[in-house]
Amino acid sequence: MRYNLPPERYKTWMVMRKRLLLGIFLSVAFLLLMGCASNGWLGWQGRLTKTDNRVPLEMGGPYADVWQTRDITIQYSFVREQDRLMIDGQVKRGKRIKYFHRLNAWVWIHFLDSNGYVLESRRLWAQNGSDVYWQIRYSFKRDWQIPPETRAMGFSYSGRAKDRDVWWDFWRLP
Repeated sequence: MRYNLPPERYKTWMVMRKRLLLGIFLSVAFLLLMGCASNGWLGWQGRLTKTDNRVPLEMGGPYADVWQTRDITIQYSFVREQDRLMIDGQVKRGKRIKYFHRLNAWVWIHFLDSNGYVLESRRLWAQNGSDVYWQIRYSFKRDWQIPPETRAMGFSYSGRAKDRDVWWDFWRLP
């Protein structure tokens, strides 16, 4: 299709179109390479956690503990058998988000090596619901295969609590 252009303008149009497509392709390729090189697409994998967010994973159990921040409290118990972790518990809202009726939240568990680097992350609990009709489920129960080098675990979360025209974003990084 020649777009009803004179031959000299058609040739210029085709050259410009090829350069534009090449530029778009190179830009996308550059962004993909930068994303892969920065370890951003692997989530928290390979990143160092805060020292106060490391819970040793002893063999056997059950062990019970509480992880608490200003936004949420996680009461949990776990059993570790070799490369398997069974964990169950409850998520409770802290004072800052307790009285909002709508909650969109995610809690992640991170499996750590002996130096505190994240080996793998999994979603422990997620919620998108309202307290008005008792839609929010606060309990969790998981049974996972974990990396053999795992020596500890840590938690992180993010979410938004809403009520009418007011919302509160909250998060904690590992």
